[in-house]
Amino acid sequence: MSHIPPQYPLLGKEPTYDTKLQEPAGEVAAGWLSEPPNYTPLLLTSCLTETQLKESRKRYRAGAASAGQQSATTDLETHSFLADSGDDMIITDCETGVENHHNVHPPKRRITVSQVLDAAHTAAPSGRAADASDREFKEPVHPCTPTLIESPTHSPKLPISEVDDLTQQLVLPLPLALPVQLAAEKPLAQTALEKQLSRVPSNQAELISMIMNLSSFVLPQNRNHLVYSLLQGVGRLLLLSFCDVIQKLLNHDILTALPFELSLNVLLFLDAKSLLAISQVSRRWYSLVSNTKLWCYLLRRDNLITSEASIALELSNPARLFAEWATPSPHLTQINYAQLLYKKRFLIYKRWMDPSYEPRRISIAGHGSNIVTCLQHDEDKVITGIEGKLINVHLTQTGQLRTLLQGHDGGVWALKYFSNTLVSGSTDRDVRVWNIRTGKCTHVFRGHTSTVRCLDILHPVQIGVNENGQPIIFPEEPLLVTGLRDHNLHVWKLPLDNERQGGDEITETRTYDSKDPNNPYLVSILSGHTQSVRSVTGYGNIVISGSYDATVRVWDLLKGGLCKHVLEGHTDKIYSTALNFKTRRCYSGSMDLSINVWDFDKGKLLYSLEGHNLLVGLLELSDKYLVSAAADSTLRVWDPRTGENLSKLKGHNSAITCFQHDGLRIVSGSERMLKLWDIKTGKFVRDLLSDITGSIWQVSFDSDRCVAAVQTSRNDNEETYIEILDFSTPLNENKNLMSLEDAAMQ
Repeated sequence: MSHIPPQYPLLGKEPTYDTKLQEPAGEVAAGWLSEPPNYTPLLLTSCLTETQLKESRKRYRAGAASAGQQSATTDLETHSFLADSGDDMIITDCETGVENHHNVHPPKRRITVSQVLDAAHTAAPSGRAADASDREFKEPVHPCTPTLIESPTHSPKLPISEVDDLTQQLVLPLPLALPVQLAAEKPLAQTALEKQLSRVPSNQAELISMIMNLSSFVLPQNRNHLVYSLLQGVGRLLLLSFCDVIQKLLNHDILTALPFELSLNVLLFLDAKSLLAISQVSRRWYSLVSNTKLWCYLLRRDNLITSEASIALELSNPARLFAEWATPSPHLTQINYAQLLYKKRFLIYKRWMDPSYEPRRISIAGHGSNIVTCLQHDEDKVITGIEGKLINVHLTQTGQLRTLLQGHDGGVWALKYFSNTLVSGSTDRDVRVWNIRTGKCTHVFRGHTSTVRCLDILHPVQIGVNENGQPIIFPEEPLLVTGLRDHNLHVWKLPLDNERQGGDEITETRTYDSKDPNNPYLVSILSGHTQSVRSVTGYGNIVISGSYDATVRVWDLLKGGLCKHVLEGHTDKIYSTALNFKTRRCYSGSMDLSINVWDFDKGKLLYSLEGHNLLVGLLELSDKYLVSAAADSTLRVWDPRTGENLSKLKGHNSAITCFQHDGLRIVSGSERMLKLWDIKTGKFVRDLLSDITGSIWQVSFDSDRCVAAVQTSRNDNEETYIEILDFSTPLNENKNLMSLEDAAMQ
């Protein structure tokens, strides 16, 4: 909204009007335009000719003189009232004719409705004089809101005591935009105007209708000046009666006027604090803000929860959510659990980013001095693989050992799990499938000739649509891809016995060899690399593998494991890869200090990301960010679409051994340091652990907890611990914390 002060025209400047007429819309216009054109320019501020107006004034004065002194007071009262009633909305500055058009404001002497009606009655073909009933008035009525006045008989009569106040004029500032004068042209709609003016109105209703029809000829840029001219002739009291109506129109509730779906789309652009503020404006706004879908969208947009499945899981127990995170209030009658979930996630995130907040800490011993090679966790369990041949499963809430998985003859170097099924790869060259609940090994895949160094699980996803518009789902069931130091990759069907009813009753271990032609689980062997496969990443039908042979290979499982492209561009070993299926891009980090960005459909190098000065060993990708970690003790945040280096994170004193990010924060580990960073700003937030004396082997975190495998000295011995930092303490377990965090949401 503009705040430019009103501009007043200079004295002696004549406001000019555009005489180019607008064609009115509708059926009436068609009839008007049927007349032959014969146009004479006229002033839009006048509805009657100058001759008619002069005759009207003469008849008015003659009538007043004949009435004598008895009617003088009545005429004065009537004239004063009409000058300031709703009838004078059509008052113009045409009394003095063209000679006064140089004046800025209309003269004090004005033509009232009664004068115009007198002229109209005289000029009418029938010559009908005004009825006496037309000049009768009802009891005084003080107007509060504008009403339609159809005839003078409906006009209220005010006492003489109020006439003086009514006749006072309220000076209005001129509109910012003055009338626009274009080049004179013969208008196309001139006959329509003449047609309209040829019929002299016989009453107020017809007169007002004529004025409304004439206004359709005014150009849009001149309509504000027309409205201004009308308001200038209105008395103060009547103007005040319009104030409330205009104010209500200006305060129009756009959210209420819009359809419900559009209103929600508008609210999606606001942040949570703004939504909570506007929910107090009205009941309608409160109802809109309380929509469940709105808050579920905000949870995903703000990266507080990344998947709909996770949202549904947390909302599945509303009683617990309310007991732990709702603020008790006697005025709380209706609960929006999606909004309450947002509150929970927001407060937990604020705890992460508050250096003064100390999370609940659980230390888990029992790993000796072994290196933890891999780590995964969820709300229920923490799974770690160590170089000492074991896989440990601990309870997340307490740290208690739940299951010890034994069976490998060598160190465990890769593991992933899906639901109740865990897959692990080892230096003993075996791939083992475990039932997590029972701790039993159900399947062993053999045939590899070297260490299983990396693996990935591919879940069924939509990869496109067919000719009939139906979705194409691949794979039909989960697949397992294993990368080996023997240069090959193996693709297996993931056994789902542990997910089916009765799977816990399986106690025997079944062994399958990749060399067996009747092996029901082997899908294909992907050959082509000439050195060890160091990294593998898959989604849908696409598998990306990075090797020490300095190449990245793109495999299409939908075509039987065909190698689509060999991506060449690195000059040294590749240690890490990342894949974005939607954008058709993949990323690779190498010992040659660079990160290459590829189009895996075309097999083309798009550009290289440079900045690190030592081995780029770790990459992790999300929709908005690509994060790289190197042996130069720095992390870099990149825009995966443009390759722009958004920030450089410096603070570690040695090579970064592990890190993870979720679109909001980065947790990175190195020698004696476990640090937290704000990924949006690239700023250091806090040290999560301050008493570490050794290396950080692995780190994994979600919105609630951070789990790290650290080596530290206790009791004069170097020992490996699993440290669990829990930020999800329920709000209602700490009353002091509750008041502080509620204040943070305000």
